[in-house]
Amino acid sequence: MTLRRMYRSALGHVPRPVRGIVASIDYRMASRPAVFHDERLHPRARLRRGAVTISLDFELAWGSLYSRRAGRNFVQFGLREREQMPRILAALDEFHVPATWATVGHLFLEKCTAGSDGRAHHGMPRIMPFENERWIFQEGDWFQFDPCTDVRRDPAWYGPDLIEKVLASKENHELGCHSFSHPSFGQNCPRLVAEAEVEACAQAMAPYGLRPTTWVFPRHEEGNFEALAAKGVGIVRAFPGPASCISLPILRPDHMWGVHVSSAVDRGLDWSFDQRLKRLQGFVDAAAKERLAAHIWLHPSLSDDDINRVFKPFLRHCAARRDEGKIDALTMEQLVTATGDADAHKGDSREAIHG
Repeated sequence: MTLRRMYRSALGHVPRPVRGIVASIDYRMASRPAVFHDERLHPRARLRRGAVTISLDFELAWGSLYSRRAGRNFVQFGLREREQMPRILAALDEFHVPATWATVGHLFLEKCTAGSDGRAHHGMPRIMPFENERWIFQEGDWFQFDPCTDVRRDPAWYGPDLIEKVLASKENHELGCHSFSHPSFGQNCPRLVAEAEVEACAQAMAPYGLRPTTWVFPRHEEGNFEALAAKGVGIVRAFPGPASCISLPILRPDHMWGVHVSSAVDRGLDWSFDQRLKRLQGFVDAAAKERLAAHIWLHPSLSDDDINRVFKPFLRHCAARRDEGKIDALTMEQLVTATGDADAHKGDSREAIHG
């Protein structure tokens, strides 16, 4: 169990006054952005100016399937995300902030049908039942809850209309990949399953002129990097540096770019909305000062209060710093490009620094 999950579990068993004190200490400790800049991995001169990157784990019902925390409420979670997603997209567009929509591949489908054996996506290899701290898949077939209908009858499982909204946006959003059916990619996922997930994503995205090149692991459970690289993925949200850091992408030995994460929008157990907002703003300001990147992620199922009191004010802050010329708002792909460009000119930059 991770330290964060241990903390969350322990906090639920202490009196509320004590919880407030612990939450206050946790907030102070977590609100000092760590700077991870390794000249062996990163451009020595950093970026021309700081950057902020926003990525969204866009999943509908698939994101809560077999979730240890969500239980059997996956359809409810999916419909909530479907309701909130246009509001999140409108907020990004209002402040002219592009984002990476890491999308479950099944959402690109308008419909699907069961095979002759009665199974959904019967040609795909299956992940076998397993349990860990994130998943509880005890029995049955991984696709057993797929309704094998269409977006009209079961909108929690399909999202082509929502994807069209992203593509129609005035902002240059990136549509990345979050696997096809949101399985673990860790030790419980055979390479054959990982490869089939990427291939299914490619087939689902192809009608939109897209392909799975930017990848976000389901529930942050990393693995099967070789399979991803072999299938043409070039960017992964996976990073060896410390948590809660501002940094820059690194070029991995497998030639994929690893992109760090700084914080989730809803990070902070028992923190106030103002605390959460101030902390996220601090990451952006630190990125501007250090000429590195703050990378903030979220699920587009935030509550109304999360949107109105944290996310939209955060975007307003990003837009203000951008308009002041202190940061750029970049997708994951754009951040990798900016980092690669800075690295290509590191020789000139070193001469300028030491000249």
